[in-house]
Amino acid sequence: MSIFRGLSGGVLKIFFWNLKRKCLADLIQSALQQNDVDLAAFAEVNQTDYQKLIELFDGQYRPVETIDGNEKTKLLVKSSICSQHASAVIKNLTCTLMLDGVPVNTSIVHLPDKRNDPHGYRRERIIKELVIELNTTKGAYPGSFNMLLGDFNCNPFDPEMIIIDSLNSTFFKEVAQRLKVRDSYGLSYPVMYNPALEFLSESNSNQGSFYWGSGDCTYYWHSLDQIVVDWQLADCIIDCRYLRQIGDTKLIVNSKPCSKYSDHLPLLVTMEMGNCHGR
Repeated sequence: MSIFRGLSGGVLKIFFWNLKRKCLADLIQSALQQNDVDLAAFAEVNQTDYQKLIELFDGQYRPVETIDGNEKTKLLVKSSICSQHASAVIKNLTCTLMLDGVPVNTSIVHLPDKRNDPHGYRRERIIKELVIELNTTKGAYPGSFNMLLGDFNCNPFDPEMIIIDSLNSTFFKEVAQRLKVRDSYGLSYPVMYNPALEFLSESNSNQGSFYWGSGDCTYYWHSLDQIVVDWQLADCIIDCRYLRQIGDTKLIVNSKPCSKYSDHLPLLVTMEMGNCHGR
């Protein structure tokens, strides 16, 4: 993997925000600077001047782009981070990033919402294709690991997030690290780790990223914006939270995300890559 260059220093900050087609370049700039973000991913960027956002950072960040520009999710990384194999897998940006010496095959996802896919069949199909792509890259580059980040448009405990031939994720690091893989009908599926259960809590005002109170059955707060990683990266995640404020700008009004900005709260993940197993 000598073709990669990467950041150093151990602690990595990852940012994701579904922008709800709002023009939020200045607010994004503040969020990335205040939190010293290393990589920032976005969905629904239609109305955000992406080029302006890049220019605001004056070379500090660069975009990761596919050849045909057909991706619907976007990714900015610090200029010191190298990327390879950028492609749009069903329009979800997928690439390999070198993160503090660890090659991480990464998909930035924005999956169909429950109004258009109430049973999750399309979400499940897309997840399977993304995982196949990531695992193909992992097979070609031994020592690399997988990560999916973005708006899954489902909760961590929904079937498409946990069934064995989809994400095959668990909320428990001990389980993920003990099992490593699960077998079914002669096939082996790597176990992934979802940190949502570890960090979601009313006591620290980290209830979720999206508020929805309609319908007969609802959780009100939903954790749609998530990060899921291979079991080898489970110990790397040391914090995972939704931002309720950027500088003086409050993103919560009347106990819900402020529609002036987005109906989603940004996700900020802190990782310590030195904790990677098998590094």
